[in-house]
Amino acid sequence: MSADANKEKVVEEILRMQQKRTDVIMARDGAAMDKLFDEDYHHVHSSGSVNDKATYIDRLVTGKSTYKSFVYNNVKVRVYGDCAIATGDVLIDSTNSLLDLRYTNVWVKRDGSWRSASWQSASNSRGVSSKMSATPALTKVKR
Repeated sequence: MSADANKEKVVEEILRMQQKRTDVIMARDGAAMDKLFDEDYHHVHSSGSVNDKATYIDRLVTGKSTYKSFVYNNVKVRVYGDCAIATGDVLIDSTNSLLDLRYTNVWVKRDGSWRSASWQSASNSRGVSSKMSATPALTKVKR
């Protein structure tokens, strides 16, 4: 397999893993999140607050953070050996607000499996939130 073909295979795998990440968050599946997030997972919210793996999973499982939908757009994945970085736009409909964000999700390959090692998001200046408030719940990752 050529280097380009292998890289494209990894890109497709990361896109599947990002969809899986969304699915387990929406399902509040703590056991699946524990397997999917790296032990050193670091989550930086758009507000600037930071959670480690245990705190972030607890917030999701207990309902302190709840989400109705995630809509991803303009997703790009860059691959660097056993590390991949996904960036893009995401519109998140949470219980309290509609968040229009840009994000970076770092993935690492450990023991043959890709794991989410870090997520950081920031407010997106596009101003799409108010225009998309009637969008039906979607979770599909789009490139």
